[in-house]
Amino acid sequence: MPPRRRLAEPQVSPAEYDEDYYRTACAGHAEWDQSGGAAAAAIYPSVLARSGLQKGMTVLDVGAGRGELVAIAAEQGARWAVGVEYAPAAAALSRETIAARGVTDRARVVLADARELPLPDGCVDRAYLLDVIEHLAPAELDATLAEVHRVLRPGGRLHAHTFPTRTIYDVTYRMLRATSRGRRQSWPADPRNDYEHRMHVNEQTRRGLRQALRRSGFRRPTVRYGQWVYVDHLPSERVQALVRRLAGHRVAAPLAVADLWVEATR
Repeated sequence: MPPRRRLAEPQVSPAEYDEDYYRTACAGHAEWDQSGGAAAAAIYPSVLARSGLQKGMTVLDVGAGRGELVAIAAEQGARWAVGVEYAPAAAALSRETIAARGVTDRARVVLADARELPLPDGCVDRAYLLDVIEHLAPAELDATLAEVHRVLRPGGRLHAHTFPTRTIYDVTYRMLRATSRGRRQSWPADPRNDYEHRMHVNEQTRRGLRQALRRSGFRRPTVRYGQWVYVDHLPSERVQALVRRLAGHRVAAPLAVADLWVEATR
């Protein structure tokens, strides 16, 4: 590992990510809370399958949250699976998850900063960043991606997901609000919720995310639109229906689809 350096304070304090956030707001909270950590949202096994995880591989989950992905990776035969979290509340809950799923011998989540991963060079087969990118300021994202690139073995892959895109709010929403025939007061100037205002410091576009990956050493990264058509922030059912229709058209889909998927090889 490279020598430790003094890192700048993170733009979003880890204190923002308290236990209440992980139990009531963070994606997958319902499945986790109702089962005491023994059950997980479908995205975790889905992304492991999508990434081609095989028995004997080594796994890193950056921004591991409650630890579902590392626990499931261990269940599926990973030689070891490590999560990195800078929020003490998340690290504590992840220990509950790993214990509940009986994989304490092969899975763990460590308290560390993503800009300085506590792993040696070239030791990871699969790395994941699930709904973390939008929580990292641009310089933090560059440093994190460079660290992920460092710890991946040659041929190892990064898989990432980010939601929502910047386009959904700054282009699509503003356009719809400007042309809405409904009562203007029902369309706030900024539709982001409280968590997004506090935590989302770097919403992405497809082009910008691809550039960030290239800056960090990844060659020919793939950034694709997902299938998440997000309309909860739109106050008009008529407009919600319009956005759903837009998502079905190839040219208009970037205005309606709210998430991006990344695959990048070391």
